[in-house]
Amino acid sequence: MKLTYKTENIYDMPKLFCPFERETINGRYVVVPKIKDEFRWVFTGESIATDKLDGTDVSICVKDHDVLSIHNRMNPIKIFSHNGGRFVEGIIQAIEREYVNLDKSDDGQYFGELIGPVVNGNPYQLEKHLWMPISVIRERYYYKFWPEFAKELQGKTDAEIFNKMSDLFKGLWSIYKRSRKIQGEVNENTGFEGLASEGIVFFRAGQDVALTSYENKTTSLQMCKLRRDMFSWFKGDERSKRTDEGGKMKNEGLDER
Repeated sequence: MKLTYKTENIYDMPKLFCPFERETINGRYVVVPKIKDEFRWVFTGESIATDKLDGTDVSICVKDHDVLSIHNRMNPIKIFSHNGGRFVEGIIQAIEREYVNLDKSDDGQYFGELIGPVVNGNPYQLEKHLWMPISVIRERYYYKFWPEFAKELQGKTDAEIFNKMSDLFKGLWSIYKRSRKIQGEVNENTGFEGLASEGIVFFRAGQDVALTSYENKTTSLQMCKLRRDMFSWFKGDERSKRTDEGGKMKNEGLDER
């Protein structure tokens, strides 16, 4: 699966919504036991559950089998600037690992996550930056337990599904961290450190990722996300409160969902 668009127009990474409704409770914007109807497919055996990587959204525009430009969200990256090197390094690493095959890539915009030494505290303990295309995350870093787990949710109420998901997320480990041999306990007292996963990105099985407008935002109703810090029991630093090097909210404009 590839998110790809014509290079004449640059798109932001589609904003992913949460499958549960959220409310402000005790000053925190958390999930509550009500599933949004448009995302019920997540819990009906129609979904693929992938490790949500703790990176930053980066896309490349490919033209004539070459990288024409790199974008962080909608912002073009100046590759010779002070911060440009990390993005170039990440793309080169992806090509060297054959995550990207430019010779076989159609013209278009391809989305992924940049992770590495200066991104979000480097939770994956990488020595070099790496760009992970969404297609690679979906194909390689999916939770094998999910299909059977989803079967157990059939016929249950929203509240019962919510409680099972809450219990699952308390101990949810990161597939990619495990592949890196990172260790650590994961429970409801764990933040994002150690082996803990940031969360899950759900893809609707057998569906193309088509863009649409939802709550006045460009998104795809064939994808959604759920993070561990969306639950009321979470005790670590919330993603919505984390800032980047410039003091700007990393997920500014995203956490109202």
